[in-house]
Amino acid sequence: MTTKTFDQGLRELSERVGVGDLVGHVEIDQIYAHYQHEGLDLHHPRGGEAKYLERPLFENRELYFNAIAEECFGENGPKKGMERAVEMLSDAAELRSPFLWGDLGHSGHPFVEDDGVLVYDRPPKVHRLTEEELREKSRRSPLPPELLGYIWWHVMKKQHPPNYKGGA
Repeated sequence: MTTKTFDQGLRELSERVGVGDLVGHVEIDQIYAHYQHEGLDLHHPRGGEAKYLERPLFENRELYFNAIAEECFGENGPKKGMERAVEMLSDAAELRSPFLWGDLGHSGHPFVEDDGVLVYDRPPKVHRLTEEELREKSRRSPLPPELLGYIWWHVMKKQHPPNYKGGA
């Protein structure tokens, strides 16, 4: 049995797990995602809630850290654990996002960067809605006037949001 110095052990550990910044992201890729996430006053009659990404992140942070820690000394290092963590967070956000059409929750886009280099990138299950799809959705949706105004503002590429009140 060979013994290592503390410095040798630290060098071996840093080679195995890395010493850079490993960052996981989950982006909900719809133009109205931020509005829905922050809208504490919005009602979701078909289910879901505001803070659908933030709440599971904080509530399950130990689970995510454990996923990373479990993989830390494995063959792939912490990157595989970070991939698992962002996938779990994306799944949790999908379940808790407001559900009217389903496109919001299904547009979770998890990805991982290691020192700014993309090392994992799973595309969303549902693409970012086009301007035409947003127009059609706003015509068919019993959406609150504020959200219709917000969607209209982005589709029309206006400088300032309208004072839309849901009227003609």
